[in-house]
Amino acid sequence: MGTTIGNVLISYDIDKSHTQVKTALETLGYLEKFKNTNDPTTYKLPNTTLWHPKKSSNQAMNDLKSTCDNLNVKLEKAIAVKATEFVGY
Repeated sequence: MGTTIGNVLISYDIDKSHTQVKTALETLGYLEKFKNTNDPTTYKLPNTTLWHPKKSSNQAMNDLKSTCDNLNVKLEKAIAVKATEFVGY
């Protein structure tokens, strides 16, 4: 469980430094928006939700934990899931 590589969605709550955590994760290839094939609309994810096209759920959670540790940020809760379909509003 949590080892399949592909699209992974991660959402989290932290106590501070939201911009720094998000920026650090983006440097690791995490994205805050997505587009679907044959749809010109770009969808932006909620504030503390990102996705990665080539990670497992375990890798995403480890990236988040490491990032929070490095920035001395308390990770309050998080979830990482394999995402096979995206629908946005």
